[in-house]
Amino acid sequence: MEYVFQKSWFCSVTALDGGELLAETSLVGTDIEASGRLVVERSTFIVIDAGWEVTRSPEGSLNGSGVLPGLKGVTAYFNSGGDLRHEAGDIAGGLVRELLAECVRGIIQAETFLYRERGYLTPEAYGEYWETSYLNSCRYYSNLHRISRRWSEYVNSYYTGKKLFNRFKSCSIVRSAGGFSIAGIFNDSFHEMGICVNLNDQGMVLDCRGNFLRAPDPVCFENAAWLERLKGTFLPDFNKKEVISKIGGPSGCDHLADLVYDLAKGLRKVLDS
Repeated sequence: MEYVFQKSWFCSVTALDGGELLAETSLVGTDIEASGRLVVERSTFIVIDAGWEVTRSPEGSLNGSGVLPGLKGVTAYFNSGGDLRHEAGDIAGGLVRELLAECVRGIIQAETFLYRERGYLTPEAYGEYWETSYLNSCRYYSNLHRISRRWSEYVNSYYTGKKLFNRFKSCSIVRSAGGFSIAGIFNDSFHEMGICVNLNDQGMVLDCRGNFLRAPDPVCFENAAWLERLKGTFLPDFNKKEVISKIGGPSGCDHLADLVYDLAKGLRKVLDS
């Protein structure tokens, strides 16, 4: 067996003393090291500052840093993807856009501890907003009639300090006789899951298994069964939409789909090298 590739992402959202939020995403991998940041207003999520830095890349080809003044005034929330594409474009091969998109996802997740600033009187009222606005968007919100606890109940025991949200993702690839073994981990403030995939040397999935350790409700754990549908497929060929469709669509889990897609991109890089 030969360890051939690794990539890890860490995203955090911190409440600053001045009333702003700082969202940072760091990436450390075999081939690259980079970070992105957003500073937003606490109550509106309007961007005050946006920046990036690539400290290590193949032959230094992507190295550099910069700010994105065009993102000032943009709301770091759902539907901000167009602004990120317009302002970040293909900077560092699209990596800057990916890092800032991860920051936006972190801010959205941190919102659960900012419900008052966001105009909701109680955690329950904030949870009802999600149940209405995001109905049928994932397995949890597609099965509200089956869940055993509401979102407000799930986060009720959390302590809200300055660090509002953390997320860690990791992908590692090992080459073995006749193929590859891939392991992926997704671990954030609200979810925890892992995947193991065995593939032949062309990238066809021979076996794919995973499980959840933490999620808002036991109904979320059922998402692991979707991984069986990847058997016989060629993982490197998938784009993000195809991954989402293959493992459940609106009845699946966005976080699980993100992790599978990260594994697909990592394997694609190994096969292309």
